[in-house]
Formats: sequence, structure tokens, C-alpha cells
Amino acid sequence: MRRINILALVTYLTAVGCLVPQKPAPAVFGGQGASVSAGKEAPLPAESSQPKPSGPCAAPAPASDVALIDDFEDGDSKPFKVFQREGWWYGASDATEGGKMTPPSGQFAPARLTAPLASKTNAYAAHFTAEGYRQWGAVWGTSLNWAKDGIRCPFNASAFAGVKFRAKGPGLIKVQFGMPETVPVEYGGSCKSNCYDSHGTPVLLGDKWDEHVVPWEVLQQGGWGAEARFDPARLLNLNFAVLSKDLPSDFWLDDVKFLTQAEANERSTHPR
Repeated sequence: MRRINILALVTYLTAVGCLVPQKPAPAVFGGQGASVSAGKEAPLPAESSQPKPSGPCAAPAPASDVALIDDFEDGDSKPFKVFQREGWWYGASDATEGGKMTPPSGQFAPARLTAPLASKTNAYAAHFTAEGYRQWGAVWGTSLNWAKDGIRCPFNASAFAGVKFRAKGPGLIKVQFGMPETVPVEYGGSCKSNCYDSHGTPVLLGDKWDEHVVPWEVLQQGGWGAEARFDPARLLNLNFAVLSKDLPSDFWLDDVKFLTQAEANERSTHPR
């Protein structure tokens, strides 16, 4: 299998009890074992048979109470600064010769909005394009870590009910959350084979700005990789991916936030 181009910038993608800087992050889908053989499906292992976290991150980190992930108004490559939350925006693609993506790997930066979309309080958004990738596609995302005194652990978003964001396409993207069980050991996770099958869901974008809501309960794995139960208390990254079959892609992203429980309750009571 051909190696995947990865973003050199991402040295903080994941850590499970790590005390040293991490290696650059690999792509989060289309990796090892992207197939399911007929007749070989197996039930999800009993919880007691799955590896148990150990070390400083054996127990979940303190739950975050800040919903905003990033509105891009600071114009840099980090998510919105939150106490004891650490992360970096990144991008990655497969190794197809001639493939192109913006921002290029290692050069993430928000784009300035033009009139009439821009305002005094909303001047920047993320703008992503990709074309020509024929293996698995392209992905942009942010790492999510709880960090204190040099220790980095999975991020605890259990106080929230999902994620929401504004976006404009048109096109189909996939929203994904990585956890230790789907991230290889060499990148701070606990996955040892068939990695990168992160929990996610497809989102169809229109040609005008609109808000999209992704509750936890709609997230699922592709079914070709290491199986894991989704746990919002142990997140390692949030990704916006485009599969090769859905290229070329050109979309905008803004106001990425966790969905609060109050918002989720309001939506269930008054569905749109």
C-alpha cells in the first residue's frame, strides 16, 4: 500500500498519557484494512475484553464546558483557546501524483471573507479545496487534547450532545471524530491493526451558507477497521473529510461548536 502524505505541522494530534511531543498525524480514513470480507464479520468484543486505558489518562480528563471550537477570527492555525485544551488545525491527502489541496499541507490559515458576507464580528472562515486524489481523498481537521503540566490526554466532550457548524459547498463531506481505539499506537492511540476507521457521518452541503448539526447518536464507523464504542469523553480529533469519489471539492467552514445539551433538548422539542 502506498504511503499517505501527512501534514508535518500536526505534532499534537493525539496523546494517551504522553509526556513528549507526538509524531505528525496520519490521515484518518482509508488507511489499513479498508475492506470487509464476506463471512468474517465478528460481533463487537465484550467491553471487558477491550484494552483498558492506563497511566495518567486512565480516567477521563475533566469535562470541558466551552462549546466554541473555532470561529477562525484569530486568523491562526489553532482552535479557539480554552483552558487546558490544546490543538492544531491540519490537512492531509493521499499520495496521488498531481493531486492538489488548499490550504497546502502544513500551511493552514483561515481565509478572509469578502463583502457582503464579512462583518465586524465575522471576517474569517476556513476555505478548503481538493482535486485529483484517487486513493482515499483529502481531510482537514483539528486535534483535540486535554493538556496540563506536559501531559496530554483525550479530550472530554461528554458534557455536550454533538457538534454543529456553518458551511457552504456544494458537495458531500464526512464529519469524523477519532478516539484512541481508531488511532495507531505510534501516533498516541491504542489501535494496533485496521486503524483509522473513525466514527463519522456524511453531511451534504448546499451552495449557500447553512448550519449543520451532528449529534453523537448519528456517528458510526465504516465497518472495515478496528471496532470501538464511541465515547465523547475520549476524543482525539475532529475531521472534515472528502472521499476520492466525492472530488473535486470546494467548501467553506465557520463557527464550529460543540452542541450543548440545552440546544439538543430544544431541537428535540421543536424540530426544524
